[in-house]
Amino acid sequence: MAGNVVTAAVFAIGSELLEGSIVDTNSAWIGSHLVKHGINVEDTRLIPDNMDRMAELFVEAAEKYDLIITTGGLGPTFDDLTAEVVSRVSGRDYTLNKEQLEHIRKRLLKFGIQLKENHYHQAKLPDGCKTFFNRMGTAFGFSVPCGNSRIISMPGIPFEMKPMFEEQVLPWLHELFPLRERFIRDLRIAGKPESEVDDVIRELGIPEGIECIINVGKGDILVKVRGFDEAAVHRFAEAVRKPFENNFIGYGDETFPVRLVRMLKEKGYSIGFAESCTGGMMGAEITSVSGSSAVFSGSVVSYSNDVKTNVLGVPADVIESHGAVSAECAAAMAEGAKKLLGTDCAAAVTGIAGPDGGTDEKPVGTVFIAVNVNGKTEVKGYGFNGDRPAVRERTVKTAFAWLIDLLK
Repeated sequence: MAGNVVTAAVFAIGSELLEGSIVDTNSAWIGSHLVKHGINVEDTRLIPDNMDRMAELFVEAAEKYDLIITTGGLGPTFDDLTAEVVSRVSGRDYTLNKEQLEHIRKRLLKFGIQLKENHYHQAKLPDGCKTFFNRMGTAFGFSVPCGNSRIISMPGIPFEMKPMFEEQVLPWLHELFPLRERFIRDLRIAGKPESEVDDVIRELGIPEGIECIINVGKGDILVKVRGFDEAAVHRFAEAVRKPFENNFIGYGDETFPVRLVRMLKEKGYSIGFAESCTGGMMGAEITSVSGSSAVFSGSVVSYSNDVKTNVLGVPADVIESHGAVSAECAAAMAEGAKKLLGTDCAAAVTGIAGPDGGTDEKPVGTVFIAVNVNGKTEVKGYGFNGDRPAVRERTVKTAFAWLIDLLK
């Protein structure tokens, strides 16, 4: 252990990951859990299904880190090589595990499938390894020592890996190592540039024993404060938050829609949306929150001008005189949504997400957002940078941030 802190490398195995056929989400998920439990993740890799390359990286990592945690490569096909490679680098025989084979047989029997030769390949594990039962699939996880390190291998399918890690691997790690909980306080800030957040943190100075990371998103900034002293973590997080009182969205997992739903519930307000350039993204975001039905009535996706006029009641002369992407149209959309849906509040967005459709007067990224809270309609215009997905995401977050600010 480096300085009494357990170190780890996380390897996602599979050539399909390097080719982009599948996106690795396992490593980030595992890393976030390890960090919280006091383990420093110092290396993450995407590794191809190549025995020599895998062995080379395993041996290299075993000399540097206390743990090597892998996902993937435990299936029955010819390119599932993890168990064989781990056997090789740990100096153990690669042998049939009868318990694993019987588990595979029982799982397959439920679906009327008979054992095949490749299932015997899947049932071969490093001799004498510790196994982790897979209640969601066929492949056991397993662990063996490797030099001064320890390799832990789990399935690559997330819904199999996650319960195995939480229910078996993590408790076992606490038995192996004197792990200390690392306290984490995440602050979500909207409407401020990264440089301004950085200036505040530099001026405060990061205390000894505290780590601080700035993650810049599309329309928000996440400041991650962490350390082993809970009180110190909270003090520093609060010091960072104070200068951004009007731009603070929430702590931890309190995202824009979560905060908005909570505030609407506290006020006893209902809300509806009218969306053009976002095409229903605002409605999708707010309905991702459990319990949002208590405050959210619906969203009108008014992508065409006909829907703007015939459904939302936007006057045709407003569109003719000012255009569909205008402050005037956004205001009429918000008021129309509020009336149509019978809500206390409403928000509307219209813009040019690109890559086509921009003009010198209204370039790609031009967006107008209108909100109606407490019977008053307000409109703001924005010029967002980025590609089409970025413009749309920034539009949603900016609209939500503004609503949250008005509801404070």
